Amino acid sequence: MKNIKIVYLSLACLLLIGCMAKKEMENGKNWQKIKTVEQLWKERPGQLHSLFSALNLERSGLIAVKDKLNEGDTIQAAMALLSYYRHINRDWIPTTLDFISNEEALLQANSLRNDSVIRHGKSYEIPINPDGGWKWDYIGPDKDDEFGYGLNGTKYFPSLYTAWKKTGEENYIVVFDKLMRDWILHHPLPVKGDSVYMAMGANPTLDYRDIGEVEWRTLETGNRLGVSWPQLFYAFQSEEEFNAATRLLMLSSLAVQASFLQKRHKTGHNWTTMEMNGLALAGLSFPEFKEAENWSNYALDVMEKEINRQVYPDGVQTEISSKTQWVALNRFETLAANFLKANKKITKGYLTRVEEMYDYLAYTMRSDGHQPLNNDSDRDDLKPRILQAAKKFERPDWEWIATNGKRGVLPKKNPSLTYPWAGIHIMRNGWKQDADWSFFDVGPYGTGHQHRDKLHLSVMAFGEDILVDGGRYTHKDYFNFDPSSWRGYFRSSYSHNVLLVDGNGQKEGAVRADRPLVEGDNYIHNPLYDYAYGVFRDGYENIEGQAIHSRSVIYLKDQYWVVLDHFETDRARKIQALWHYAPKYQVEIEGKEVVSINIGEPNLRIIPIGDIPWKVQIVKGQEEPVKQGWYSSVFGEKVANSTVVYSAEIKEDVTFAWILMPAQGPVPKIKSQFSANGSTVKITVEKKNGPATTFTLPVKKNIRLVKVDFREQ
Repeated sequence: MKNIKIVYLSLACLLLIGCMAKKEMENGKNWQKIKTVEQLWKERPGQLHSLFSALNLERSGLIAVKDKLNEGDTIQAAMALLSYYRHINRDWIPTTLDFISNEEALLQANSLRNDSVIRHGKSYEIPINPDGGWKWDYIGPDKDDEFGYGLNGTKYFPSLYTAWKKTGEENYIVVFDKLMRDWILHHPLPVKGDSVYMAMGANPTLDYRDIGEVEWRTLETGNRLGVSWPQLFYAFQSEEEFNAATRLLMLSSLAVQASFLQKRHKTGHNWTTMEMNGLALAGLSFPEFKEAENWSNYALDVMEKEINRQVYPDGVQTEISSKTQWVALNRFETLAANFLKANKKITKGYLTRVEEMYDYLAYTMRSDGHQPLNNDSDRDDLKPRILQAAKKFERPDWEWIATNGKRGVLPKKNPSLTYPWAGIHIMRNGWKQDADWSFFDVGPYGTGHQHRDKLHLSVMAFGEDILVDGGRYTHKDYFNFDPSSWRGYFRSSYSHNVLLVDGNGQKEGAVRADRPLVEGDNYIHNPLYDYAYGVFRDGYENIEGQAIHSRSVIYLKDQYWVVLDHFETDRARKIQALWHYAPKYQVEIEGKEVVSINIGEPNLRIIPIGDIPWKVQIVKGQEEPVKQGWYSSVFGEKVANSTVVYSAEIKEDVTFAWILMPAQGPVPKIKSQFSANGSTVKITVEKKNGPATTFTLPVKKNIRLVKVDFREQ
């Protein structure tokens, strides 16, 4: 009989909540009037019922809330809850806000006052609905879902707090209060059966972009809970402009979003780090919820597994993107910091893995302090992050790298390093600002944000970028690899220093490495030179038959690079070799050679060698029939750059090479010789007033055949 009563009671509650939800939808136009507890109770009673059902009313401090509810006085119960939060000290929570400069905060906050947001340095006006709220599903003037994701992640909300702290102007809190009420009142949890759930779980049947969902992606939910909502809830506690209704709505929505996130989060993805960071902070910040400890412990457990699942033993996150390396690292580290601030324990092993991720960023950093452009990345300045981490982890070697040897301790590691799981070879001649630096990628495709760029080589000489990766530019048409579209161009082989085959770029490869590269088998680092070998076997788009490209790179310290390419085919092909110069470089063709001619700057000459009938042209800023000659160092920005296209028709397997000769100023011509002898080639390079060097290099992988001979002229 008791069970029957429970069933009837549950049905009655569901009916009541359904009626409340219907009433609340009908009263949606009144949302701007909902500022007091009384107004919230009148217009949205379901929000308060949801909140109180999520709280642990047996907790010390909430007895007054429980008593009022037992008396049937929901309004006074809500008042007691608000009083509880106004008097509790959780000052550590606002300190978890990500840093934003006063200047940047004021620009963003003033834009928000005018119903606009600043994104990538540009201001965008947000359309207003008839009820006066934002059109939160707006995807920007370019119809890019990324705009909508950013809008709903609310990572810009903290700018209002920083601006208020800087100026004391209460209107910034008014804006925050209105935007927060607007979002919560118009975004209840999607009902069961909503298409959004088809984009979630281990095997989603749709992508968020397929359904136009920008408000309830789990990534944005994680960002709301991890980057702004808990922090600002406590930061504005003493301010009258933070209305009572908004406070209660935030608490109610936080509980709903945390439960949703725990059930729906991703695994094995950089999203997971942001999702779990948000779930953990929700639990740590609001222990009054019944599930709070479960949220935080669950998030920590997931992250302890993810930091080993997502991060190779060499410290590289499996997406193999400098950008997502930082994104994942930032949240792995933030979660640990938040636990420690809340007086919770973090294992030493977890913190060691965080340090290993920083180590990769520090040692792959360019000599000018910027990170590599690989997969979806931007040319971000790493110096401030590495210097801060150097203090935290007591790593004076990182300080040396970030300051070009002005401070810190000389690293014990050699400047040239290989990350064997990621397949990344860094070849450099020192830590000074004018050092040479190159990035050779022979690794797996990556588990996300991938580009079709295996065997790409970036080159920096005398501290200046010369041969570059194209960057990412946009996420519009996210999955595209068609070089006639912007997203497709920047993701495809067309924007990288690789080969095209019959006008086509690479297909995708294996997303993860199953074993590491081995020194002495795949690569060599010694005081005179660095050598590395890689092969791409995964095929090219829209072609039939065999097409295998292998490439080895040897860097003669302080001098130049030699690149050996071998292409295997079972039929006649047209191949194109691409070399992309940095945008600032003026480039000229001299016979079959190409050279940059910038005055007063480092330059680089490309010298093709081997018996290949190359035709050479320079393409810059081309849009039709396909995109070519474009570079993006910052998301959303692109500029034209000179791209050298070497084209040839071949009938069978071919082997050819390139000398990449830099100079501080004009690059003189050199003498070179190339001869093939079965399994090896010999390349001799003669520089004026210097020793002649002969390189013996294997056509295919056989590192024992690598030999470098020096002789005086």
